[in-house]
Amino acid sequence: MSLFENKSEERQNGEQERYLQANNKELNSTFGYPSNAIRTSKYNVFNFLPLNLFEQFQRLANAYFLILSIFQLIPQISSLAWYTTVIPLMVVLSMTAVKDAIDDVKRHQNDNHVNNRSVLVLVNGSGNRGTLLALLLPLLSVTFICLTASGAQQLL
Repeated sequence: MSLFENKSEERQNGEQERYLQANNKELNSTFGYPSNAIRTSKYNVFNFLPLNLFEQFQRLANAYFLILSIFQLIPQISSLAWYTTVIPLMVVLSMTAVKDAIDDVKRHQNDNHVNNRSVLVLVNGSGNRGTLLALLLPLLSVTFICLTASGAQQLL
């Protein structure tokens, strides 16, 4: 198989060629590229409880104590009171949920800090001339020409 046959097979499998023009936001917005906003947090306000409980019951010990708690609710097969397994399980689940919530709030804060960084972008550049603009990281699109930290130090 030649290189050209592989490329044609990739196009048939859903791959498409992409055409880019540097700093042409109108053309590049037609392709629907994702933004540069960084999101490392797991949860938001609406999905914290269901996702956190799902993750916690993936652990074998938590699932085991949940099953024991369900059996403790049936008086015919239980020799102990229901609260002897329910309360420790609730304490462990709530402590882990608080820890996960604190970690995720810190992730949200770090994401906001990174997303509010400014980046130097070359606009209307041709040859060795152009204008440098400071843009926030999420506002960048795929084809912006950015100046790195070492390049910025050389300019100053």
